[in-house]
Amino acid sequence: MPSIPQLSLLRRSLLSSVESASSGGNRRQNVQWVEGVRGVASFFVVVTHLCRSWDYSLWFPRDSETADPQLLQLPFLRLPWQGRIGVTMFAFLTGYVCALKPLRQLKSGNMAGAMTTLGKSAFRRPPRFIMPATIAMFLAWFLAQIGGFKVSQRCDARWLRSSSPSDVGTITEEIYRFFQAFQQQWSNGHNPYDDHQWALLPLLQGAFLIYVTLFATLFMKFRYRIFTLTVLLWWFWSVPKPFKETFECQFIYGILLCDIGSDTKFRDVVNSWVKTRRFVQTFCIILGWYVAGYPGERGDWAEWSRQLTYIGEYIFPQGMNDQPRRWTAAGWMLMVTGIWLSPTLQAILSNKLFMWIGRNSFAVYLTHGTILRVVAARFVYGFSGEPFIVEKNEKGEDVFHWLPRGGPLTFTIAIPAFFVVTYTVAHLWTTYVDSMCARATVWLEKTMFEDEDEKRMMQLP
Repeated sequence: MPSIPQLSLLRRSLLSSVESASSGGNRRQNVQWVEGVRGVASFFVVVTHLCRSWDYSLWFPRDSETADPQLLQLPFLRLPWQGRIGVTMFAFLTGYVCALKPLRQLKSGNMAGAMTTLGKSAFRRPPRFIMPATIAMFLAWFLAQIGGFKVSQRCDARWLRSSSPSDVGTITEEIYRFFQAFQQQWSNGHNPYDDHQWALLPLLQGAFLIYVTLFATLFMKFRYRIFTLTVLLWWFWSVPKPFKETFECQFIYGILLCDIGSDTKFRDVVNSWVKTRRFVQTFCIILGWYVAGYPGERGDWAEWSRQLTYIGEYIFPQGMNDQPRRWTAAGWMLMVTGIWLSPTLQAILSNKLFMWIGRNSFAVYLTHGTILRVVAARFVYGFSGEPFIVEKNEKGEDVFHWLPRGGPLTFTIAIPAFFVVTYTVAHLWTTYVDSMCARATVWLEKTMFEDEDEKRMMQLP
């Protein structure tokens, strides 16, 4: 057996290799971790919807005001189950990724390349969002026509019933309804066939906020661009309207961290203060993890959430009445700052597993809702949707006897099976559907854009 000194040496060498691989030395910024974070965000979205379907009490700090909290209702442990943070993470990543290439080109002196990147990225973003989302909506529409949502419409989980497509009409009515749903999806975010797509519209709109912000600040000196982004972040944070902390603040914060992180002088300073950096990153992650778990509902049922509610009255803008999302946004901004400062966490998030999950994250987001209602519902309630009984009470009102869910053994088998199906479908979707949409986008770009070589030839005397 290896001795204790040998094990200690092995541990130090592993940590050294992790930090070296993640930071690439002192002067190269690691950006692969962003893909890993994207995968974690999509996973959080999925487990949130499982919680909403079959254990909604996890959104509360305890089952009742006098009950003892469940294990998964405690601070820190409750974060993945109660929602909100997944979309917040996606918004931050949108800002970070959209800013990455143009800022890199800017700092290498290629201003023309940065402007070209912004123009082409703005063109590509709508088809890369709209085409795969429309295909996913069509599949949900088709399954609705053949009774795919029959079980989820009749089950005892209220949220599954309310979020499943309603009964179909004639084929003519349903074709019209499909195009109407497409229009609603990209005008007000409502999708009757897959309501999980509601976040796609603000994420698409936010991408253009990012492009406009970058276009307006590219010619600024570094310190003044950082100042401008900081003012914008404060401005959006101070607006009491819904979802500002979830979208606009995250878009700007993503640009801000990307810009600062790509500055070699800043990285040199951070890498020269290793102990201080580790303390700051640990503090940010722990504090952010704690406050991001603020209950989605019934925050007055626990002392720790009541304390956060009291603090929130002083640090959040007046007139804001959505402390759960505000605390989640504040917590995520602290957590991602810690990740951004930590080469070790970046290396972990850059490994093959997280990268694979991250590459399939958009496909997971698009398909998991339909799989949940069509496949997982049948795992839990049976395949036929029967017996479903509707009786009349003395007043002539309908009394529904919803399909009962299976027991613990059923869930022990059904939930892992659901994840296997979801990530298998997502991998196939990324491999075939998403790549097809990417090729279609490239074709559109070549068709609609001027050829750069021809344009240069025309400018010659």
